[in-house]
Amino acid sequence: AGSYFLSDREVSRLSRGELAEVRNQTLGFVFQNFNLLSRTTAVENVELPLVYAGMPAKERKRRATEALTRVGLGARLEHRPSQLSGGQQQRVAIARAIVNTPKVILADEPTGNLDSRTSIEVLALFQELWDTGLTIMLVTHEPDIAEFAGRTILVRDGKIVSDERREPRRAAQLLAAGGAA
Repeated sequence: AGSYFLSDREVSRLSRGELAEVRNQTLGFVFQNFNLLSRTTAVENVELPLVYAGMPAKERKRRATEALTRVGLGARLEHRPSQLSGGQQQRVAIARAIVNTPKVILADEPTGNLDSRTSIEVLALFQELWDTGLTIMLVTHEPDIAEFAGRTILVRDGKIVSDERREPRRAAQLLAAGGAA
C-alpha cells in the first residue's frame, strides 16, 4: 500500500504517454541479456531512446557516438551485436541506458552473462558513472558483485531483510592490480 513518486510525480496518476515520457527522460535500463537489436549497429542501438524522444537524427548520432566513446567503444560504432563480445554488447547496452542522461539506471543482473574479468570492467564503468552522481540500482544474486555497491538492500520473499551502507570495493583498483572478482 502507499504511493510511488518518481521525479516528484505520482506514478499511479500518470497516463500511458506520461509514463513513457518519464521512463525515457528519467530512467535508463540495462538488462542481463543486453536486449540489443541484432540487425542494427551499435550506434543505432544506442540512438533508439533518442528516437522515441523525438530528437533530430544529427543530434542522435552525435550523442550516441559520445555515449559509446564514454564506455570505450568509440571504434566499434558500426559493428552489429554479432560482431561484438559479450562485454562489448553489455557496454552498448550501458551506452543506450545513459544516452538520454537519466537520473537513475536500473540494471538487472548486468554481469550475469559475463566472465569474471569482464564483469569487473562493467562494474568499474558503473562505479565511474556513480562517481559522477548517477544513481544506479543494480539487482544481483551474487554477493561478490554486491561488494561493489555503496549500499546493499537484501530482499527475501518480497521483504527487506537488511539495508547496509558501506565503502564499496573499487573495481578499477582490482583491474589495475590485474585481478578479477
